[in-house]
Amino acid sequence: MARGARSALEPALPTPDGTPGDASGAAAPAAPHWTVGDRLAAFAVLLPAAPNGPVVLAVTDELTPHLLAAYPGATALPADWSAGDDAPVAAGLVVVDSRAHDPEHVRPLLAGDGVLAVLGETGDHVVHPSAESPEVLWRRGWPVNVTSGPVPWLRRRVALAIGRPASAPRLSLAGPSLPTLADEVIRDLERATGVPGRLVGVATAGHAVLRVRRPDGDVAVRVSVTDPARDRDADNDRATQVLEQVPAMAPYLPTVLARGRTHERPWVATEWTPRRRGALTWPWPSPEQQWQVADDVAQVLSAHVTGATGPGWADTWGGAAAVVPPEHQERWTAVLRDLEGGLPTTWCHGDLWPGNVLIYGATRTVIDWDNASPDAPQGMDDLLMPALRSAGDSAQLPTEQILALVDDVEPLADTVVAGRRWADWDRPKRLALAVAAVVLYLRNRSLHDLGEETLARHLAAVDAALVPGAADPGHPEDRVDAAGGSEPPTTSAEAGRTARGALWLATNGVAVKGSQTIVLLTLAAMLAPSSLGLVALGTLVANISLVVTSLGTASALVYWRGDVQRAARTAVTVGAAMGAVLAGMLWLAAPWLAGALHAEDGGAAVIRGLTVTLPFVSVAAVTNELLRRRLEFLRRIIPDTVSSMVGAAVAIVLVTQGSGVMALVVGQVVQAVLTLLLSWVVHPPVLPGWNTQDARGLLSYGGPYAGANLLELVQLNVDYLIVARVLGAVALGQYSLGFRLAFMPYLMIVVVTTGAAFPYLCRMRGQDLGRAATVVMTATLTLIAPLCVGLAVFSDHLVLLGDKWAPGVPVVGWLALYAALLSVGQLVQTSLNAAGRPGVSMLLRLTHLLLLLGTLLAVAHRGITAVAVGQVAAATVVSLVALVLARVFVSGFSLRRLALSLRPAATGALVMTVVVLAVRQVFPVDQPSLLNLLVVGTIGVLAFAVPVWVLDREHLRDAGRLLRRPS
Repeated sequence: MARGARSALEPALPTPDGTPGDASGAAAPAAPHWTVGDRLAAFAVLLPAAPNGPVVLAVTDELTPHLLAAYPGATALPADWSAGDDAPVAAGLVVVDSRAHDPEHVRPLLAGDGVLAVLGETGDHVVHPSAESPEVLWRRGWPVNVTSGPVPWLRRRVALAIGRPASAPRLSLAGPSLPTLADEVIRDLERATGVPGRLVGVATAGHAVLRVRRPDGDVAVRVSVTDPARDRDADNDRATQVLEQVPAMAPYLPTVLARGRTHERPWVATEWTPRRRGALTWPWPSPEQQWQVADDVAQVLSAHVTGATGPGWADTWGGAAAVVPPEHQERWTAVLRDLEGGLPTTWCHGDLWPGNVLIYGATRTVIDWDNASPDAPQGMDDLLMPALRSAGDSAQLPTEQILALVDDVEPLADTVVAGRRWADWDRPKRLALAVAAVVLYLRNRSLHDLGEETLARHLAAVDAALVPGAADPGHPEDRVDAAGGSEPPTTSAEAGRTARGALWLATNGVAVKGSQTIVLLTLAAMLAPSSLGLVALGTLVANISLVVTSLGTASALVYWRGDVQRAARTAVTVGAAMGAVLAGMLWLAAPWLAGALHAEDGGAAVIRGLTVTLPFVSVAAVTNELLRRRLEFLRRIIPDTVSSMVGAAVAIVLVTQGSGVMALVVGQVVQAVLTLLLSWVVHPPVLPGWNTQDARGLLSYGGPYAGANLLELVQLNVDYLIVARVLGAVALGQYSLGFRLAFMPYLMIVVVTTGAAFPYLCRMRGQDLGRAATVVMTATLTLIAPLCVGLAVFSDHLVLLGDKWAPGVPVVGWLALYAALLSVGQLVQTSLNAAGRPGVSMLLRLTHLLLLLGTLLAVAHRGITAVAVGQVAAATVVSLVALVLARVFVSGFSLRRLALSLRPAATGALVMTVVVLAVRQVFPVDQPSLLNLLVVGTIGVLAFAVPVWVLDREHLRDAGRLLRRPS
C-alpha cells in the first residue's frame, strides 16, 4: 500500500450540484483541491452498515470531506455549531471527533435507536498512528501486521498498546449493536466461499483492507468505502485486469478467492500474505529482496506491450494527477505531447516499493494496484523506482530525483524506456518521459498527503526543468531547502562530496582522537593508575548520559522530510532541557554512583564535572547535524577539531601544574563550551522552539536510533564496569589504558569508513550490494591491519610510561586482536543495515553484549589479562556469526570472495609480524625505547606495504585515481 498515498481512482468530493468542490459545498477549480479515498474514512467499516436514520458528521475539517465521500447524504456540522443551531434530529448515526465537538453536545441529535461513534480517549479500537494519517485500525487480540522482524514488530505492538489518545485516538460506539460494514462483507464472503471468518485487522490505503481469519488461512478483503454509488468494480480489482493481459504476472499477483458488492460497496477477497498466522516467522524479508521483486515485476510489465501513444494520450495522462493545479497541468501536457508519436505503452504498477511487495517463503506477492495503468510509456516503473528507493535516504523529493535523470543518464543508461535505451534518447524526449513519471507519482498523492509547501516544491522542480534559463534540475545544488542551505546534489556530485566528506571526517577523527591520546598519555605518565580509572568511570557516565540527553532528535534531522529549521528548534529544546535535567540529576547522584563503582576517592567530582558538558554538547549537536544533512563536512568538523585541540592543551597545561585528574575535567568543559560557540560561528544559532508534531516525528526516529547507540555504548563499556567492581580502580586504570590504545585504530578508521560507506551501500541493488560490501570490508581491514599488528608486537613499549603500567602489556596485545575482530563485526552490521536488516544487526549487537557479559563475569576475577582474552573470545564468536548472517541476508556477499580479496592484507600482516620480530631478535635491546619504536615500527610498516603493493597494485592505483578525480 502506498506510503501516505491515495488511489489514483479516488473521486473529487462531490458538491450538491454534482460538481467537484470543497467541504463547504462551494465550486472548486477545474483541478479539484480535494481528492479523497478510503484511508482517512476507513474506520467507517467498523460503523453500522445501514444506520437507522440520517448520518451526522461532527469531525475535524481534515476528516469531513473523506467521511462525506463515504456517506454522501450526511450532514457535516460546522466547527462553530452549537446545540441551538439547525441540524437533523433523530439521526441514525452521529460520528464525532472529540477534538472538534463535545460528544455530549451532539448526543441529543440521535434517534432512540441511533449509534454514537466517538473518536476520543476511550474505545476498543485504536486509529494508529493518528486520525489524519492512519495506517491501521487495531484492537486488543488482533495480530500486529509487521513481518520485517521482531524489533519493528515490538515497536508497533507497544505503540498500539500504549499509544497516546491525543495522537492515536480510540473509536467507541454507543447504541444498539447493529451489523457493521465489515460484518456484512464477511457474511457475504462466507456465502460466496462457504468458509466462515472473523475480523482480525483493518489496514488503510486507497481502499480499506479487512484481515479476515478463516480455518484455511487469513484473507485480505479490499473494500471500497468512499463514493459507494460509483461503479468501481473494475477499479477495485485492477490486478485481475493485469493478469488477463499479462499472464506472466501470475506468480506475483494475489489469488482471488471471491468478489462481490455489499451495500453498493465493491470488494475483492484474496489470500493474505503471509498465510501463516504468526507475524514473526523467520527469516524476515529484507528491503533488498523486496526491491529485487519490484525490479522483476517492472521487467515483466515492460516486456508486454499493450499499444502505442497517439493523439489525445498527453491530455489523458497529464490530467490524471488531480493534485496538480490546472495551469501546471496545461504546461506539463504540452510537454507530454512530444510523446504522442507512437511510443510503445505497457502496464505499469506506479508504486513499486517494499511496502507493496510481500514475501513469504517462495511466495512473492505484489499488492496495491490502484495506481496501475495500461497506457504507460514503456519503462515508467523503471524511472519511478530509483526515486522511491532513495526517498528515505535523501532530502530530495522524488520529483527532483526523477528530473535529475534527464541529465545524469548513467544510473539508467542501458534501461529500455519507450522502446529505446534511456541514454539514446535526446534530452527533450528524456525530459518529456521524466515529466510523465512525475505525473505517475503525483497522481497517487493528494493535497492532504503532500501539504501545500511540499506540493509547491514538486511544481517548482518541474517548472525549473521546463522553463528556459531556470535552474537545471540535474544540478539541484543551485536550489535551497527548508534549512536555508543547498539541497543534496545529484548522484555523481553527491558521491564526490561524500568522498571528500569522508576525508574531512577522517581528518577530524585524527585530530580529535590524537589530541585525546596525547592527553591520555600525559595523564598516564604523571598520574597513578587509580586516577586514570576515575577518568574512565566519569567518561563512561558522561557518554551514556549524552546518548540519553538528545534522545536521537539531533541525528533525526539528517533524515527529516518536513520543515527542518522548525524541527531543529524543537530538537534544541529537547536537547537543552534533557541535558540540564540530566546534569542536575547526575550532580545529585554523583556520590552514590562513585560509591557503586568503587570510586569514592574523587569519583563524584569527576562525574559532576563531566556531566556539566551535557547541555552544551547536545545543543551544538543540532547545528552539526544540520551541516551534515547538507554534506557540508568541512564546516561540520571545525567546531569538533578546534575545540578538542584547545581542550587538550588546557588539560595538559593544568596537569603539568599539578591539578591532577580534574585537569581533564576542566579540559572537557572548555571543549564543550567552545564546541557550542564555534558551531554558532560556522552556522547561524538555532534558537529553541516547540512543535508537538515535530517532536513526535523526531522522537519516533531518534528513539530507536538512540537506543541502538546506547546498546553499543553498553557493549563497549561493560568491561570497565566489571573490572572496576571486581578488581578495583588500579586495575581499571591499567586496563583502560590498554583498551584505549588498542581501540584507537577502530575509532580512527573503522568508524570513519563505515560512516561514509553506509549511504553508498544503501544505493546498491541486488548482487551489487554484496560486491560493494566486500570492497568496503577489504579496504577498511587493509587499513587497520598494520595498526593492529603494530600494537600487538610493540605492546611491551607501554612501560615507556612507567613500570606501573607493566600489567597492561599483555592486555594491549590481546585487545589489538579484539579491535580487528570488532572491525569485522561493525563492517558486517553496516552491510546488514544497508540491506534493510537493522533488526538482525540489533540482535547481533545484543548477542555480543550478552555473550561478553557472561564471559567477563566468569573470568574477571582472574585479572585484566583474562578480561582481554574474554573480549577476544566473545568477538571471535560474534564475528563468525556476523559473516554467516552477511552471507544469508546481504545479496551477492560471498565469504570466498572476501577471503580472496583479503589475501594481500593478510600476507602483509604476516610479513610485518615476521620482520618486526626478526629485527628485534637480531638487534636485541634491554629496555624498550622511543627510538627503537620509531625505527623498527617504520621497518614494519614498509614490510606490510610492500607485499600489499605487489599483490594488489591495480586496486591501489584505482583507489588513488578515484580520490584524485574531481566530482
